[in-house]
Amino acid sequence: MKHLRMMLVVMAAFIIVSCAPAAAQTQVVTGGTFVRAMTSEPASIDPQGAATSGLSLIAPYLFDTLATRDVNNKLVPLLAESWQVSEDGKTITMKLKSGVTFQDGTPMNAEAVRFTFQRFKDSGTKSPIYSGIKAIGGIEAVDNLTVKFTFKDPTANFWGTITMPYAGIISPDSAKTGKGNLIGTGPFMLGEWKTGQSITLKRNPDYKWGTPITQNRAAPYLDNLVFKVIPEASTQLAALETGDIDAIFINQPDHRAKLLSNPNVQLVDTQLNSLIYLAFNNKKAPFDDARVRRALSYAINKDEIVKVALGGIGKVASTYLPPTLSGYDASLKSLELGFDLKKAQAELKDAGFSQSANGTWEKNGQPLKGLLITSNRAPNDSIAALIQSQFKAIGVAIDIQQLDSKAVTDATAAGKFDFLVYRYEWNDPDALNIYLGSANISSTNRAAYSNPEVDKLLAQGARELDEGKRAQIYAQAQKLILQDAPWQPLYIPVDVLAFNKRFGGVQVGYMGRMLMNDVQFIGK
Repeated sequence: MKHLRMMLVVMAAFIIVSCAPAAAQTQVVTGGTFVRAMTSEPASIDPQGAATSGLSLIAPYLFDTLATRDVNNKLVPLLAESWQVSEDGKTITMKLKSGVTFQDGTPMNAEAVRFTFQRFKDSGTKSPIYSGIKAIGGIEAVDNLTVKFTFKDPTANFWGTITMPYAGIISPDSAKTGKGNLIGTGPFMLGEWKTGQSITLKRNPDYKWGTPITQNRAAPYLDNLVFKVIPEASTQLAALETGDIDAIFINQPDHRAKLLSNPNVQLVDTQLNSLIYLAFNNKKAPFDDARVRRALSYAINKDEIVKVALGGIGKVASTYLPPTLSGYDASLKSLELGFDLKKAQAELKDAGFSQSANGTWEKNGQPLKGLLITSNRAPNDSIAALIQSQFKAIGVAIDIQQLDSKAVTDATAAGKFDFLVYRYEWNDPDALNIYLGSANISSTNRAAYSNPEVDKLLAQGARELDEGKRAQIYAQAQKLILQDAPWQPLYIPVDVLAFNKRFGGVQVGYMGRMLMNDVQFIGK
């Protein structure tokens, strides 16, 4: 972001992925129910709560943010109509759209925005965007439709923060009761919730403040959007094939191959701002020793993981940021801890381990072993099994435990693991701070990694408004992180959206999000 004063209204690009988009129809078809698979449900509908895959999936349909992004990661106004940034970068003044109401009938205005962010600052510590929220020094409702954000220092990651679904603006009335789920201004409203089974969202008939990302900026054409809880990927696939659900995301090559021959299903590749990685418990011996972490990183054959577990659908990762984010530097590959068993053995010897007659590595009579945990989402089972095999090849035994996403969150917060296969998705290089900054240990920094020099660079990056300089700062931080090896980056995923062709107008937007305003039922 340039250091400048600006008034920005950006027209957004979009991708229509349906074979029969709504725009091509001569008559709009209203009504119908679109059913999408969901691996796990959220604990509650509060965008400021602890992150879960279910919450991030549902929140964008219930809550609008001040701004969003198009498929090219460009800023697009949503509830904010326009904004100005002061010359010193310490003040951002936003003009809000008029006539916007919450789903409870109360007005969305500057006071509601002030309330939303003040509540976040006061009680949103479990949220993955809390570090960005707490950087906000003050929020002032200047008048009914003008809100001013002030900062102690220039804050470049503000835009990444407020475009995440967790930054949805909430109805003050719904939050002040302290009971039930919160209410937003989104195109859908919360309907029936059958715990452990499904969550139904109903069309918001009053919606009329959408963005140019969709052709239809008013209320959705669909009556209902249903999220059906189906933990197993194979069960999701079967449900799509039988027509019980209408959309799933897949990342298993055999599932993709099977659907390619299905004439009723459309497939679209989506590359997200994502990274799959193996994290080490940096607080727990012997993995608190960087030499041990480097040794085990050298023992991982990423090419084999991409080829075998993913069927070649994915790209080996060498750094801590995906290529789609500023701060990614291809030259850092020279520092990658790539597959090299001789270097792995040398690092273990340097850390004081010796190899026994049966090939295991021991120190002070204790074998090097551990517990790997991961969520039960595919292809984590295949990835975990390959890592187990690769570690066994150098004499390190590990056990595998697959859990639901909430159990993984609880286990990592309590430090009850040695290795973790995990995934992040983020829209800004501040992801390094979110997932590896010391301030986020016990929350999003699941590896409990801490390096004061890295923290200093990440704080500097969050303040730097010059995009070129900011990218250099994050590249420098990654040089230090690569040597510390808190994670071994594994691969950049390519997820595939599969949906039933009986619906037209399906769009894939920013970070793989399905945009539903244009979706219409066009046939059985």
